[in-house]
Amino acid sequence: MRIGLQVGITNTLPRPAGDYLSRIAEEADQAGFATLTVPDHFSLRPESTPFLSRDKNAPAVTDFFEAWSVLAFIAARTKRIKLSTIVSGITMRYPAVLVKTADTLDALSNGRAYLGLGASPDFGADEHQRMGLPFPPAGERVARLEEVLQMAIQLWSGEDRPFEGSYYQLSSTIGAPFYLQQPHPPILIAGQGNRMLRLMAKYADLVSIGFGRGIDDMRAKLETLRGYCEVLNRPYEDIQKTTLFMAPLVHGGHVDQAALDYLQALADLGVDEVMIRYPDDPATFEQIATTVIPVVENMSVAGR
Repeated sequence: MRIGLQVGITNTLPRPAGDYLSRIAEEADQAGFATLTVPDHFSLRPESTPFLSRDKNAPAVTDFFEAWSVLAFIAARTKRIKLSTIVSGITMRYPAVLVKTADTLDALSNGRAYLGLGASPDFGADEHQRMGLPFPPAGERVARLEEVLQMAIQLWSGEDRPFEGSYYQLSSTIGAPFYLQQPHPPILIAGQGNRMLRLMAKYADLVSIGFGRGIDDMRAKLETLRGYCEVLNRPYEDIQKTTLFMAPLVHGGHVDQAALDYLQALADLGVDEVMIRYPDDPATFEQIATTVIPVVENMSVAGR
């Protein structure tokens, strides 16, 4: 099993933010974290968002650094670690531009980028309205996501033909993509519902599911994913499985055995990678790097 690192990129970062992010990225690269991910938002109100503080003294709006700019900045300061958003909602940018952005990052990072995509969460409505971005109903967002996935694959093919979708149209997809990974940058899809799981089975190289909801929920989601793979005649093992792990791994300077047992249970379900949040305490980061990562890397993943 692998451990990835999710790094917050809000306006609460210590300043200068560039120095802070450089240090985190270099430490994560050297420590052996498999992936570094950042959230892709622009500006969120706490009352509209499940994961922001609702403290009455909290700022009215939490602003985020632009995610793909941050990943490009980090790419220049690292050599090994994979890079992704978790994830880019397809309503946030015009799709062909987003694909070109991921293509460029993969080329400039020497083949370390994922194209992380999602259908945009329901809590994003306020953010979209304030940024002047359309926010269609959930069902349409999922349908749009499938078209974006189809568009990405056609753009990466370099074929000279139009893309004719119900929501998006391109006059031609001719071109010479820059990416280095083959057959293209891996597609990472995050989501929960049955329609999203079907898209994962059809298009994803990696999936992010679970979001800390527990082993039973993860087991059920993975069984649904497996079922869709069987219907589509796609090997379930072709898809890498990841999930966010929100609980602390270290308590009072000691590795939490219950947390390690939970990670082993995830590995037994076939989860390839867990994403943890960056710990603010340097001693905790050091303990994760020197103790937790070696233990987790020795956990056998079911089906691998």
